[in-house]
Amino acid sequence: MKLGPVKRITTDGFLKQSPCFSPDGKQIAFVRQVQDEFGIYTVNADGSSLKRITEPRPDKAPQYQPTWSPDGKKIAYVFVTFAGTDGTLHIQTMNPEGKEVTRIVSGTQFSLQPMWSPDGKQLAFTSMRHGNQEVYRSDADGKNVIRLTTDPGLDQNPSWSPDSNRIAFDSTRDGNQEVYMMDAADGKNLKRLTNHPSADYCPRWSPDGKHIAFVSNRDGNDEIYVMDTEGSGLTNVSHHPSMDKFPCWRPDGKALLWVSRRDNVSDLYLSEIE
Repeated sequence: MKLGPVKRITTDGFLKQSPCFSPDGKQIAFVRQVQDEFGIYTVNADGSSLKRITEPRPDKAPQYQPTWSPDGKKIAYVFVTFAGTDGTLHIQTMNPEGKEVTRIVSGTQFSLQPMWSPDGKQLAFTSMRHGNQEVYRSDADGKNVIRLTTDPGLDQNPSWSPDSNRIAFDSTRDGNQEVYMMDAADGKNLKRLTNHPSADYCPRWSPDGKHIAFVSNRDGNDEIYVMDTEGSGLTNVSHHPSMDKFPCWRPDGKALLWVSRRDNVSDLYLSEIE
């Protein structure tokens, strides 16, 4: 796979994380840090009409990791509540205007990294509800939670296959971060996709189901790589000495979006697939 020229989408330079496209590809939701507060924003795919959709909070607790529902009607995200010096991470939903907020996954332990299944029926997320960070899935409303991983290593960053049958994720179960996939129904048929002494993480499945984008520092800095779903054909597609992280496929599968510091500030960049 080869990418074309890289286009800078945002230009304000504030720290950004976790971009995701709306299902129609017209908008991008992402996390933006202004001063010491993390909030969720949307911007048109061409970089116009930047808008904050989460309300500023007096305690400045972060709101982050947005993910758009397949029907475009909701955004799931992480909401933090503070109690003294301790924080609890919940998963909530809101509409794309930041209204109709509903808490769907809660508890005394962290729940984070929500990802909608492409069929819109389920949600994958990570949680420490059993003492170790594992990958779980639930119904779209947060009910009927099922634990999918049971390893003492750190399991995180779930990403659904387009048919909603498989989940890619990264894990430290073999000593360092590597990318794996498993059955979404029960966590079985585990397969390791990467094998490198450096960290490989944050996998994102392509809309056509043929590729997985992920982050690797095997070149000495964080770069965006793409591989096929069997773990072969690894290609560095970002090729830049600065940090490149948080890959996201455009819904038509013809472009990749990510966060980079290539202009010495943190912004969103996009490249069409040639």
